[in-house]
Amino acid sequence: MPPLNLDTAIVGSHLLTFDELDSTNTFALRHGTDGMVIVADSQTAGRGRYGRAWHSAPGLGLWFSVALEGHDAAEGLAFGAALAVREALRTGCHPEIKWPNDLLVHGKKVCGILVERRHGRTALGIGINVHHRPEDFPEPLREKAASLETATGTAWNRAEVLRAVLTHLDRQVMLLRSGKYEAVRRAWADACNLTGRRVRCGGLVGTVAGVDGRGALLLDTYRGVQRLVSGEIALVEGV
Repeated sequence: MPPLNLDTAIVGSHLLTFDELDSTNTFALRHGTDGMVIVADSQTAGRGRYGRAWHSAPGLGLWFSVALEGHDAAEGLAFGAALAVREALRTGCHPEIKWPNDLLVHGKKVCGILVERRHGRTALGIGINVHHRPEDFPEPLREKAASLETATGTAWNRAEVLRAVLTHLDRQVMLLRSGKYEAVRRAWADACNLTGRRVRCGGLVGTVAGVDGRGALLLDTYRGVQRLVSGEIALVEGV
């Protein structure tokens, strides 16, 4: 990958690139320093939320992590990261944030975000599908996942996407470190666009009354207001 020539204050203080790693998040948690970015062309044990494997084939996507230090480094980071990716991709498409932090284009997932914390370090992992064709995904993912190129029909440059994401992410990290957590959370909640909509998560169905200060959905159900912290949601139409 060519030099990125970043103009950032925190994110990208060091940039390490690898042909292959087991997981960029694992490397960040073990060896990262504040603002370090770890990029791998492929991952042998990439992971997403809920411990799921993340398909990280060589040459097709962007698989990277940002290491951050501080006892509150993870606070609001998933919100800010989703906003940063959305802004970075807006030059070529109209991505939507699916609660809590997936990015969709035309209803299909193009980006996943995972924040992990261990031994005082925080790792923000981001995976973006860039060049994949449908046949490049494992068969169970083909109906739900897409790449930037298949979703838009245009060519994307991985280095340019990475530069844009890191630039916008740096701004979000600076906002969070300056005490603007609530402003970031509110912008993310607005971008999720769920208030007033009816959703299903497993056997739970309800109307989203709002998003609380920790990012959980407040669902108005027949059993009263239920707080949904995580899970895969789907919109319930016509009910």
